[in-house]
Amino acid sequence: MRIHLLALMLMSTPALAQSPLSALVAEYETGPAAIFQNDGRYGPTGTSYEAGDINQKDNLYRSQRIALEARLGQRHGIILLYAPFDITTRATLAKDIDFRGTLFPTGTVVDSRYLFEGYRASYLYRLVNGERFTWDIGASVQIRNAVVAFGSVDGTRYAKESDIGVVGALKTRLRYELPSRVWAGLEADALSTLGLLGNTTGGIYDVALTLGLPLNTKGDVHAYARLRLLGGGADVKQRDIYNWGNFGFAVLGVQADLVSLVERALPPT
Repeated sequence: MRIHLLALMLMSTPALAQSPLSALVAEYETGPAAIFQNDGRYGPTGTSYEAGDINQKDNLYRSQRIALEARLGQRHGIILLYAPFDITTRATLAKDIDFRGTLFPTGTVVDSRYLFEGYRASYLYRLVNGERFTWDIGASVQIRNAVVAFGSVDGTRYAKESDIGVVGALKTRLRYELPSRVWAGLEADALSTLGLLGNTTGGIYDVALTLGLPLNTKGDVHAYARLRLLGGGADVKQRDIYNWGNFGFAVLGVQADLVSLVERALPPT
């Protein structure tokens, strides 16, 4: 987190106001997340299990995201996003679970870790640039850093599956602003392999509904409330991996246009 804050401070310089950027919007959000589904099976003899088997549905979990969007003129935008999600739960197993060839018998107390970090870059083209309504379309590419691990509390058994992969998606974003300057937005990233990639079946979706309002008269700082549904997974037969999950988020956030803030902070020339 300190690295991101330092990067934003370095960008907030007089040179920023003289750059070709029409806007540079920094955004941070945080709030509770719920696991609706998280099915897994790992290894050629692996046991299928669900979120309820390892107590992942028992609690809400804190989530956060940070993003930076560069607007190049009126039509083009580039977004960089970091979205971590890392939880550990403890459960007494009600059934035997084979994880990558390691057997965790019924009654074993296990700590289960689920890490899914996303580093995403997106390009958007503004198809409609109205006074109150805008519509962007484009594509995203995401580097996925994932770890799923089981460990018995007594330290006698441990197994994990780790993976770094690249996932692509189509992207769209719509925004409508009321005369009061309160605005509503819909943003979605989604893609499915549709069974066209040999022995791999997978998909991803990330859909968010947002309600925002300006925090100053200039309108370069906004607060917002957001509901997000995130899901997807893959069945990779050649690696004996199956995971499919669906997650819900209810977050509060703030976004600020650094170009506008720097321009207003600089003395007139």
